[in-house]
Amino acid sequence: MASTSRPSVSASAMSYLLLVMVRDYHEKGKAGKAQLEEMGAQLGARLAERYTKDRPRFTEHTEVVLWTCKEFWQETFGKRVDNLKTNNRGVYVLTDVAFKWMSGLRPFGGDTEEESWALMMAHADSYGAFAGGVVRGALESLGLRCSVSQEPTSQSAATATSIEEFKPLGCKFTVRLAAGLGFGGVA
Repeated sequence: MASTSRPSVSASAMSYLLLVMVRDYHEKGKAGKAQLEEMGAQLGARLAERYTKDRPRFTEHTEVVLWTCKEFWQETFGKRVDNLKTNNRGVYVLTDVAFKWMSGLRPFGGDTEEESWALMMAHADSYGAFAGGVVRGALESLGLRCSVSQEPTSQSAATATSIEEFKPLGCKFTVRLAAGLGFGGVA
C-alpha cells in the first residue's frame, strides 16, 4: 500500500539550517534581513505551489488566508495559527503564540539579563523576517499581492523575573493586501 503522506524534513536538521542561516545573515544588518525575507518568499511560493497542486484554485482572498492559517501553517510550522484577526479591509493579523521556528531561542550573550533579552529579540526578528517572507511568498503564489510585517512576541518579557522563567517566543504577522490586486481587489 502506497503512503499518501508528504516527505518531511527532520526537525533537528531544519532547526540547524535556520540557526546557521539566521546567524550568518543577521550579522549583515538590514541588508541581511532583506535577504532572509526574500529567501523565505522563494521558499513560501514553492511550498504553497506544492501543497495546492491537487486542489481547485482559490476564488476569494479570504479562502487563501484561511487556507494559509490552517493547512499551510500546519504543513510548514507544525500547527495551525493560534489567532486570526481582520479589519475586513485587506489587513489580517496572524498570531502564533509559540512559533516553532523560534522555540530554540533563549536569552544569551549579554552582560546583563536585559542585554541578553535584547540580543535574543534581535535574533528573533531575523527569524521572523525569514518566516514573514515564507508567508508572503505563499500568499503571492496563490494570487494575493501583499506585504507582510512580523513582530516577535514574548509572553515572558513582561512577566519573567529571571531567564529561568522564560516561555517560548511567539510571532505576530500582519498581512496587508495590495489594493486593486488579487481576486479583483479588496473592498
